[in-house]
Amino acid sequence: MDVNQERHTAYAGYDGLVNLAEEISNSIRFYERHCEAQSAEAISKEDGLLCRISPDQKDEIASPSARNDKQGKDVSINPLKHSQSIGAAMAFQGIHNAIPVIHGAQGCTFLGKVLLTKHFREPIALASTKIFTEDVVMGSHENVIEVVKGFIEKNSPDIIGILTSGLSEVKGDDISGVIKQFTINNSRLTVLHVPTPDFEGGLETGYAKAVEAVLEIAGCGDNAPSYPPLKLRGGRGCYEPRIPQLINILAGPHLSPADFTELRDIIESFGLRPIILPDLSALDGSRQGVSALATGGTTIDEIRAMSSAQFTLAIGMSMEAPAQKLKDRFGIEYKIIESISGLKDSDMLMETLSMLSSNPVPSRYVRQRKILLDGMRDAHFFFGSKKICLALEPDLAIQTSRLLEEMGALTALAVVPQFSSALSSIRAEEIIVGDLSTLPADCDLIISNSHAADTAEHLNIPLYQLGFPVYKVLGKTAQVSIGYRGSLCLVNEIANAFGCRH
Repeated sequence: MDVNQERHTAYAGYDGLVNLAEEISNSIRFYERHCEAQSAEAISKEDGLLCRISPDQKDEIASPSARNDKQGKDVSINPLKHSQSIGAAMAFQGIHNAIPVIHGAQGCTFLGKVLLTKHFREPIALASTKIFTEDVVMGSHENVIEVVKGFIEKNSPDIIGILTSGLSEVKGDDISGVIKQFTINNSRLTVLHVPTPDFEGGLETGYAKAVEAVLEIAGCGDNAPSYPPLKLRGGRGCYEPRIPQLINILAGPHLSPADFTELRDIIESFGLRPIILPDLSALDGSRQGVSALATGGTTIDEIRAMSSAQFTLAIGMSMEAPAQKLKDRFGIEYKIIESISGLKDSDMLMETLSMLSSNPVPSRYVRQRKILLDGMRDAHFFFGSKKICLALEPDLAIQTSRLLEEMGALTALAVVPQFSSALSSIRAEEIIVGDLSTLPADCDLIISNSHAADTAEHLNIPLYQLGFPVYKVLGKTAQVSIGYRGSLCLVNEIANAFGCRH
C-alpha cells in the first residue's frame, strides 16, 4: 500500500475510508493471484473478493461447508448487510405492547434505532442494556435484570424481547438463565431471548428468529382465548379446536406497512380471518403520541390463538422456519409463497386464498387483473432488453426479479448480503454475495436501498430505491407493491426510473 508522505490518495474522511478499503482489497487480490490454491473465480474484477454463484452452483448453497469456505473470501467495502438485531427489532414493532431490548453497547442500539426511524419515519420502540467495559469483564446479568424490571414497573409490556448482540454472544452471557430468574406476578407478560449476533446472518434471519421466538407463546396459556376444551398431545404443546376460516400469515420484512394493510384486505375479501405476525401496518403513520412500547400490531391474544388456525401462509422463504415451528407444535399445515407481486404470483395468491376459503375470487380483483395486464403492455416497451442490477435482501430480490422477468427485462446481476436458501429462486443471470461496491457500470438501472445512491451517482446509473432502509424519498412505507394493484404501481415507477429512455 502507498502510505508514504508523497502519496496522491487521500485516506481521511468518508471517501478516504473507501480509498483505504480499495487499496487493502487490491493488496489481497495481488496476493491471491500468486496463490495457486485459490480459484480464479474468487477474484473480482474491481473491488474485492466475492463469491460468484453460477447456475450450476446454486444447489450447493445449502451446504454449510461450501457456505463457510466461500463467505470467508468476501471483502466488504460499502456494506449492504444489516445486523440480525435490526431485523429482530423490526419484527417486534409489529407486536402490540412489545419492547425489544438489545443486550449490548449503547451504540449497537442507537445506530439500529436511527436506521429504523429514518426508514419508517415513525417512533421506534427499542431499548438497550448499555453494557460498558467493566460489565463485560465483571458480568452483565444485572444490566438485563435492571432494564427488564424497569420496563415492567413503568410501562407494563406484554412481551419483552432480549436481543443479544455480538458483544454479549461472544462473551457467552447466559440470558436464558437470567430470564428464568424473573418472578412475575402478571402472568400475561412474556420475556423472550432472541440470539442475534452481528457476526452471522442478516436482517432477514434476525427477523425470522424473532418471529419464531414469539411463537413460543402460541397455544395454551392462562390468558388464552376462551374456546372449547383443549386437547393435549404428547406433552409438547396443546391443540385447540380449529377455528373455521382462521389462517396464520407469517409475513417477511420485505413488505411495506402499506403491503400489510393490502394483504389483510385481500385475505378478508375472501371471507377468511387472518392473524398476521408481525403486523407492520402499525408503522403506517397511525401511531399517535409517544410510547416506550410498540403499539398497534398483533396482540398477545391473537398470537395465542394462532394454534387454532386452519392453515399457515408464509410470505417469503425466510418465514419457513416459523411456519415449520407451528406445524411441529400444533400440526398446522403451511405453504411458502415466495412472491405476491407480479401477474403470475398474484394469481397464485388468489388461487390459494380461493381454495382455503372455498369462495371465488372477488370481482374487484378480476378487474384489477385486467388493469394490470393493460399496464404491463403499456410499460413493456420501456422494460424490453433492459439490464437491471439488484442489491437487495434475498426475499425482496426474489419478488423483484420475478416481476422484472415478466416485464421482459434482464436481471443481469443480483447482489445479496448473505447466503440463504432463497438464492436459487432469484431470477438473475448472476448472483453475488457481496456489497454495494460490487455493482457494475454496464447496466440500465440499479434497484437497491438509499445507501446505494452514492454508488449509482458515481456510476451515472439511475437508481430505483427499494428495500431497507429507504430514507431519501418520501412515501415508500405508504406504497403498495403486492397484488395486482401494487404490481401495477411498481411497474410504472420502475419504468419512470428509466427516465423514459428507450
